[in-house]
Amino acid sequence: MTAFDRRQFHRTVLAVPAAALAGAGLGALATAAAAAAPADWDAHFLVGQANGELRHRRRRGDGSMGPTWDDVPTAAGTLYRVSCTGLGPDLHVVAALNSGTPDHAVRHGADGSWTEFTPIPSQAGPATGAVHVAAAALNSELHVFGASEGGTALQHTVRAADGTWLPRWSTLRTFATISQIATTRVGTTIDTAVVSGGVLRHAIRRSDGTWTGWGNIETSAGDIGYVNRVALAGIGSQLHVVALNGSGEVYHAVRRADATWQQFRRATVLSQYRPFDVAAANVGGEMQVGIVNLDADGGQSVKHTIRRADGSWQTVATVSSSNLTAPGTISMGATPIGR
Repeated sequence: MTAFDRRQFHRTVLAVPAAALAGAGLGALATAAAAAAPADWDAHFLVGQANGELRHRRRRGDGSMGPTWDDVPTAAGTLYRVSCTGLGPDLHVVAALNSGTPDHAVRHGADGSWTEFTPIPSQAGPATGAVHVAAAALNSELHVFGASEGGTALQHTVRAADGTWLPRWSTLRTFATISQIATTRVGTTIDTAVVSGGVLRHAIRRSDGTWTGWGNIETSAGDIGYVNRVALAGIGSQLHVVALNGSGEVYHAVRRADATWQQFRRATVLSQYRPFDVAAANVGGEMQVGIVNLDADGGQSVKHTIRRADGSWQTVATVSSSNLTAPGTISMGATPIGR
């Protein structure tokens, strides 16, 4: 699950040379998801626009999509970052609106309605600037990770099944810098990654609530250069890592159940594109991947592909841009078929 970064979007787009653009061509039922057919699950795209508005689109299990991107109300103000995850039939969304404490909202699977975004009430959490956020679901609980913009502390809080939150955020550790957080459920654990100074750090929250140490994924899975963005997807007992490096190349690696790694490999299906951000989700036992692409005309579009259970990749498709303007970046989640 990934986080929308409106400020970074502006910095990066402005830094891309015109010549380069001209040459450019993208929870709680996770165990059941791994066993169910992809047709039984919906994929959800959340995209933040450059104007600070949030859009949602659903890809049904049969591969069809709604006719347009839907507006997601963010009455509290301008959206800077967002992360989403499926929890039972619902899609839970955590966002940084304006500057300050992260907010939380729910899209109900039964009727497609949204709750209002409200501040996460846990005390002593990230509250400075456009807060980094990431969310994952485990055993009917929502795990939220955050870090203040420009901060060094990675923090964590939990929303229980009854809707109550932990009284306070806990600080997991500090890094030299934090430019992105990603997290996902893998079996009975929560895997979390932090991009810090171009290095991809990873740790696991065990089922008893304790944590492993933080390792460098590239030390185990191979060097792919400076890492800009990362997306995680847990499929069965495996962690899938999709990373975007400083050259705009998308790589994929897998951490197996025995803690060994399948090395990073270039996702060649995306090699003709110039992605700005990447998202991934387990959708019925397959990994669906979305990117925001820097198009040849200088605009941006959303692309989508699927890594099948046999390791093959589906041809990349463009997601219609109806009611979508200047997408910044993308987050993805999955829920059982709903509305």
